[in-house]
Amino acid sequence: MSTAAIASPLVAPQTALKVMPALVLIVLGAVFAVLNRNFYSAGNIQNIVLASSVLLTIASASTFVILLGCIDLSVGAIASMSGMAAALLVPDLGTAAVLVSVAVGVAVGLVNGVLHVGLRIPSFLVTLGTMTSLSGAIMLLTNGGPVPILDRNFVNLANGALIPSVPNIGLWAVAVYLILVVVDRRTLFGRHVLAIGGGERVASLIGIHVGRCKIQAFALSGAAAGLAGALLAARLQTAAVAMGDGLNLQAIATIIIGGTFITGGTGSVARTLVGVLVIVVLANGLDLLAVHPYMQTVIKSLVVLLAVIVMNDRRLSILK
Repeated sequence: MSTAAIASPLVAPQTALKVMPALVLIVLGAVFAVLNRNFYSAGNIQNIVLASSVLLTIASASTFVILLGCIDLSVGAIASMSGMAAALLVPDLGTAAVLVSVAVGVAVGLVNGVLHVGLRIPSFLVTLGTMTSLSGAIMLLTNGGPVPILDRNFVNLANGALIPSVPNIGLWAVAVYLILVVVDRRTLFGRHVLAIGGGERVASLIGIHVGRCKIQAFALSGAAAGLAGALLAARLQTAAVAMGDGLNLQAIATIIIGGTFITGGTGSVARTLVGVLVIVVLANGLDLLAVHPYMQTVIKSLVVLLAVIVMNDRRLSILK
């Protein structure tokens, strides 16, 4: 039997799984459009952009961590802490406070990476500890209360419209996404991340600095979460203690739905966009149909579970 004959049965499953998230997105869009004629209205499209922006910013960078075979549970807490730091410093720094948010995110990401690499503690435990510590620190810093943001220039970083009808927060998200797609596809760092996720020992043997690459990935994830926190605070015009709650699990879900294996080594930043849109469009459509919130939770959880089962079945797909 020829090599082509052996390989041909594998082509269809691989191709199918590559396009499956996009097909799911198209089906969701079609179904919700039929069930509610306002789904594709300008106002609702803007709602989808707003709901997608923070999640896309965080998930794009977190994809590198997942590709390594690691996990970052602290991005939601980093977003909350960074947004709170920005809100507290806006009266003195103005829009430059966003740089402080990014710096806070980088610092926490570096701590995550150093603890994971230096002490050989599983990333799950390290970032779980960071998440808990940051949540406590925010409570101490603010006594659990919100911090309003009155600076219009800072608020316009998210709510302004440099392009008519397109909120600036969406432009930030697209810019971060496109930059990270290039980093993933065109840089040595991106190739090293994929190699480490595919086999850490082999990657080390061929000369890749595994530890340094992991620390860089966690720092990048933290930076994106820091930026997302500042933008979220600007959008809400206030920084709240729990504003980042749930973003960590949502980010992981979107990355997996997009086709990146949670075990690492397979996937890409580019696919994460589709995963984000699937989650957001599903939530938006269920809201338009007035589905009970508890039932929405059940439906979204089942979608994520199904994605984990299908998109991470290595018997069906090697999507490198």
